[in-house]
Amino acid sequence: MAKAANVRSLEALKDFRVALIKFIDKAKRAVSTSDSEVMRTQMWLDGQQSSHWSVEIRKAEVGLANAKSELFRASISQPDNPRGPTDQVRLVRKRKQEIEFARKKLDTTKRWARIFEHNSNEYKGAMSPLSSALDGSAQKTVVLIERSIATLESYLKTTAPTLEVSSDDQQTKSIARKGEEELETTQDEHADRDIATD
Repeated sequence: MAKAANVRSLEALKDFRVALIKFIDKAKRAVSTSDSEVMRTQMWLDGQQSSHWSVEIRKAEVGLANAKSELFRASISQPDNPRGPTDQVRLVRKRKQEIEFARKKLDTTKRWARIFEHNSNEYKGAMSPLSSALDGSAQKTVVLIERSIATLESYLKTTAPTLEVSSDDQQTKSIARKGEEELETTQDEHADRDIATD
């Protein structure tokens, strides 16, 4: 036997359905935004940043080659200078530091790309049940509530059956009353007789 429903407010059920639909919509948008941010960051680390630092390394290597050429030319053109080509030596040192800096950045970017990929895989695994629930059980719940609302509304539209007294019931009642009346009158007659005999 089915349990009785304890519905106190049909409007509250309708409000809950609307709130649930809004929640599902907002949650889906939040998950979608989060997924796209994760993907965008992964692409930025793997593609944009890695290629940026590779280009910077090549630029610094070209700059180092040019600085070494200038240093060689300066040392040939001023062999008697006691200070030597200090500016060119500084420039060569600076270009070497730039190459080292760009290589460190590239290594750091690759390391963080691997860490981020691992974390994004964990994130996707953790978010998968929520996405499935939003597409599956939450949608089923909305449909179930809609059916319940429709069932309750159709129930409320029905009118309760009225108890109609048939003509046979009325005759039986009147017969019973008539007999009761006769009984009462006979009892009253005996009461009068007693009084008269005394």
